[in-house]
Amino acid sequence: MTDTHSPATHPAKVMADVMEEINSACAFVAREDGFDSAQALRVALRRLRSGLTLFRPLLPVEHNKALLEEARWLAAEVTRLRDLFLLSQDTLTPARVALPNNAALAALEERVLAATERARTSLLALLQGDRVAALLAAATEMTDEAFWKPVTGDTARLETLCHEVMELRLDQAIRHGETLKRLDPQSRDSFRKSLRKLRATAEFSQTLFANKKTKAFLKQLKKLMDSMMAARDASAVRATLEALVAEMDDTAAAERHIAGELIKAKEAGVGLDSKRLQKLWRATIALPPY
Repeated sequence: MTDTHSPATHPAKVMADVMEEINSACAFVAREDGFDSAQALRVALRRLRSGLTLFRPLLPVEHNKALLEEARWLAAEVTRLRDLFLLSQDTLTPARVALPNNAALAALEERVLAATERARTSLLALLQGDRVAALLAAATEMTDEAFWKPVTGDTARLETLCHEVMELRLDQAIRHGETLKRLDPQSRDSFRKSLRKLRATAEFSQTLFANKKTKAFLKQLKKLMDSMMAARDASAVRATLEALVAEMDDTAAAERHIAGELIKAKEAGVGLDSKRLQKLWRATIALPPY
């Protein structure tokens, strides 16, 4: 249960912090042209979606459903830009150093830079538009305690909700964790995404109900997820290059080839240690989440 010295926080306060993070990240994107700003907004929107999912029973149904759909839409736009930045700095720049005179690589890099500029221009327009303004206004309603259902004030029921969702996320992660021995990209991505959802739920629970067991669980879970960071980036690079290849015409055969080679090189560089990963996973699920 909750540590006796740590009183529960109302979800409205938690979501107020999320909105502050989103507003700050939007300003960051407008001010800075690069990976860090897009990543900051991506993370903030992910926290919003996680909060909407966790607190669904405590919010007006139609409000929650519509806002979640809009948050997913904006997150997809932000992720597109973030992944293009990642592709440039994490894959194309090192490749250019290794292959300075490769014409196909140079052409691919120009294509990526053009796509990045289009994605950034589009995102900046969206952030200044009515649709995002409506999204932010709807999300801001959750910062008012009066907006929430009365049952939200029942601390015991709120804590039970957090624990039930955490158990659900843990069960999902355990199912996906059964594929660890294979470590093929699809299984790896499914496992990583289930861990991300588990971590988000545990972080919200820890914010609401400070608990030493949850704190220790999160610390171990972070170690596991950090060990999969290269796999996360490889997945994003692969998806971005595949989307670019799908748009190429017959005159871009050399670009398609170099893109395929970059995907192979990125996957080969992931270097996940199956035994170490399984050890970290067993250490994680050995801990009680609360």
